[in-house]
Amino acid sequence: MAAALAERRITLYSAARRAPADLVRLDPGALRFSLGTSLGDLRIPVLVAPDARDIVQAAAVQLALLLSTQHRHFVPPEDRDRLLLHPMQATLPTAAPTLGPSGGGPDLRAAAQLAPALHPALTGGVVTAWMGPGGRGRSLTALFIEALRLAFAEMAGTRDREPTPALVALALFEELRGAEERIRDALPAGFGERQLRVATLCGLWVAAQTGVARVLREARRPDDDPLRAALDAILSPGALLGGRVPVAIGGATLYGCELPSNLPLVDELSQALGGGGDPDEATALAARGLAADDDLSRRAEQAVAVARLREALTAGVVSAERFGYGERVAELRDLLTAPLRLAAAAAEEGPRRNLVRLVEACAAPGGEPGQLLGRGARQLRDWKAREPAASAGLGREEARAAFARAAVALFADAALERFLAPARRALSHRTGAEAEGGAEREWEAGRLYRISVKGPILRDVVERPLGHLFADVKDFTRKTGLLGQAAMADFLRREFYLPVLIAAKRHYTGMQHLSDRGGVSVNNLLGDAISFSGNILALTELALDIRRQLASYSAQLAAAVRSARIAPEVAQIEALEAGVFLSFGPPPLVVTIEDEVFGTSRVAIAEKINESARGTARSSAARARADALLAAERASQGSPGLQHAWSVFVAPPAAIDLPPADEARAVELLRGGDLAGAMRAVAEPVRDALVTAARGERPGDIYNAGAAMSEEALEAFLEALGDERVVRRVALAAGDVPAALAARYWYGELPQRLVATFHPGGQLAELFRYAGRCAFKGLAPVAVWEICAPLGAPAELARALAARWYAGDR
Repeated sequence: MAAALAERRITLYSAARRAPADLVRLDPGALRFSLGTSLGDLRIPVLVAPDARDIVQAAAVQLALLLSTQHRHFVPPEDRDRLLLHPMQATLPTAAPTLGPSGGGPDLRAAAQLAPALHPALTGGVVTAWMGPGGRGRSLTALFIEALRLAFAEMAGTRDREPTPALVALALFEELRGAEERIRDALPAGFGERQLRVATLCGLWVAAQTGVARVLREARRPDDDPLRAALDAILSPGALLGGRVPVAIGGATLYGCELPSNLPLVDELSQALGGGGDPDEATALAARGLAADDDLSRRAEQAVAVARLREALTAGVVSAERFGYGERVAELRDLLTAPLRLAAAAAEEGPRRNLVRLVEACAAPGGEPGQLLGRGARQLRDWKAREPAASAGLGREEARAAFARAAVALFADAALERFLAPARRALSHRTGAEAEGGAEREWEAGRLYRISVKGPILRDVVERPLGHLFADVKDFTRKTGLLGQAAMADFLRREFYLPVLIAAKRHYTGMQHLSDRGGVSVNNLLGDAISFSGNILALTELALDIRRQLASYSAQLAAAVRSARIAPEVAQIEALEAGVFLSFGPPPLVVTIEDEVFGTSRVAIAEKINESARGTARSSAARARADALLAAERASQGSPGLQHAWSVFVAPPAAIDLPPADEARAVELLRGGDLAGAMRAVAEPVRDALVTAARGERPGDIYNAGAAMSEEALEAFLEALGDERVVRRVALAAGDVPAALAARYWYGELPQRLVATFHPGGQLAELFRYAGRCAFKGLAPVAVWEICAPLGAPAELARALAARWYAGDR
C-alpha cells in the first residue's frame, strides 16, 4: 500500500511537471473575492474558524495521546504522570490492541489498513478507535467531508470557474500543519517523541485523505480530473510530515520503505525533479548512485528487504487477528509496531534466528494466517547478509531500483510543494485582528473565505452603500505659516474639529461598522480635514450643519476684525473656509494595524472616500473662470458690488492635453525655427479640445468653497427620503430671478438645474444646484450638485420662488 502511495505521488508529479502553474491555478478573474493588484501579489483572505480549528487540534492531541498510551515503552518514567494528567485522557476511546482494523465500515477499515503501512507505530486498532464513533479523528474526517461538499456546491454556483475545493484544502492543510505544536505537548520527550509525532501526523493525513476520497466519490469526479489531482497534491503527506529529514528520522514508511537521512545524490535528485525532470530518469540516476557505493547499496537493499518482510508479517498478523488468534501473535505484533525493531532483528544472525522461532510459533495454527506467516519465516531463513533482498525474490539491481523509486517519490513530493508554493502563498490566513469588527464582520461582508462547521464559505453579499463625507480647510498651509503651527492647531481644534464632531454626534448611534445604515462614523482625522461615513440622510444634514457653523464663525470673525478685538495676524486669515463633499458607494473597509511601539492604527479605505476628498478641491482655474464671468456681469450691469450667489464652481481646465507625438513634433519644429509648422502640428488636437469644450462634453475642475455632493449621492438622498419630502426638479431660467436679488447676486449662466425638496405642508427643506461634471484624478467623471446653503443668496432665492416650485411651476 505504501508503494502504491509512492507511485501516486510520482504520477501527480509527472502530470504536473510540464506546466507546474496549472496544478493549482488561482486566477483573480475566477475568484469571487481576492486582494492584490496583480497575479504576483494575489492574496485570498481565508480563515479556519475556531470551531474547525478546535476539531483539528483536538483530533491531533487525541491521536498523540492514544499513541503514547499504546506505546508505553516510549514514555520515560518522568513523563508518565504528565501524560496521565492530560485533560483529554479521561475521554480517550478504547483502542483494540490490533495491528489491523478492529471494526467499522469500508472507509474506516481501509484507513485502518493503510495506517500501519505509513508508520509502524500507527496501528489499525488505534486508527479504528480514533476515527470510529466517539473518536476525534471521526470529527476531523467529517470536517473535510462537509467543508469540501460545501466547496463543490459553491464552485458549481460559479459554473466551476472558481476552484473552491482547492481553496478549502489549502486552508485545512495549513491547519493540519499548525497542529504540530499541540502534538508535541501530548507526547513523551526524547526518542519516542520524534517517532510518535511523525506517526500522529501520518494519522492526520489518513483521516483527511479519507474525507477527500469520500467527497470525490460522491462528486463522481473522474480519475483524470485536474481538480482531483490538485486536491491530492495539496494534501501532501511528505509536506505534512515536514519534508525529507523528519520522514527519515521519524520512522515513516509511507514511500515504501524506511529512508535514511543521508540519502545518496540528494542535491542531484532535488535539482532534477525540482526543475521538472523525468522521474524515470531520476530513478535510474539514483540507482546508479547506489550501485557505485557498495555500503550505500547494501543498506538500501536491506531497507527494501525489511519492507517486504514487514508486508509479509503484517499480512499474517492481521489475518491471525481476523481469525481470532490475536493473543497468539501479540509478541510479533509488538515487534512490528516498534519503529526500527524489525530491521534490527533481521540484520543480525542471532536475533534473526529468534525471530524465525517466534514467527513459526505464531504460524502454528495453520490456515491462512499460517500460510502468510510461513512466507515471512522462509524469508528470514533465506536471509543473506550480503544479499538481503534475495530472500524476498529480488536481485540486487531490482532492490536498488525499488529503493531509488521510494527516494524519487519523496523528492517528487518536495517538487510538488515547489509547484504549489504560489498557491499556498496566495492564501492570506486571517486571525480577525486585521480589520475592525473582526473576522465575523469580514465574512458577513463577503470579504473572507471562512471554513467552518457552519456555511457558507464565502457569503454572497449585496453591499448596502453608504454616504462618505469629506471636509477640509482652505489654505491650511498659508494659515499655518501666518499663525504658527501651535496657534493653528488650537484654532482648528476650537473652530473646526470640535464643532464638526459635536454636530456629528447628533447622528451617532453607537454602531462601529455601519452595517445597519444608521448614524455616522468618523473614518479619519487629518491635519486639515475630517472624513465620515454613514447614513446619507444624516450626512447631508451634517454637511448643512458644517456650512452653518462656518458661516457663523465667519460672521463672528468679521465683527471681531471690525472692532479690532483680535490680533492683526489672526485678522489676516479672513474667514474659515472649508470645502465639503458627499459621495455615495460601498462601505469602507476599516483596517487596524497593531504595532508594539506605535500601538493601534485605524485606516478606513473606500473608493468613494477618495472621491469625496477629490470633491473638496479648489482649482484656481475654475475659480478664475467664474470670477471672470462675474466681472463681465458687473461691467454689464454697472454693479461693482455684485457677488457670487453660489459657492461651488466647475469649469473645464485651461490646459489642453497634447498627444506626446504631436508635442514632440511641434517642439522639434519650433527649435528649428519653424513656428508656423509647430502651430500646424498642434492645430488638430487644439481644435478638437475647443470643440469638446464648446459642446460641454469635457469634464471640468472644481472649486469647492461650500458643500457639494455627487449625483449618485443626491439620488440616494432623494430615495432615502421616501414620503418624507415632496421633490421638485426645476429650471432657473432668465427672468426668474427677482430684480432685487439680481442686483446683489449673480446666479450664473442661466438656465440652471435645481432640485428642491419640501415638507408635506409645502415648506422648503433642501435645495440643490447642478454645478457640472468634474474630472477627479484617478476616478471616472462625476456629476456634481451644490448643497445650497440655508442662508445668503440661495436661501433668498428659495424664499422668493419656493411657492412656485412647490406648485409645479417650471
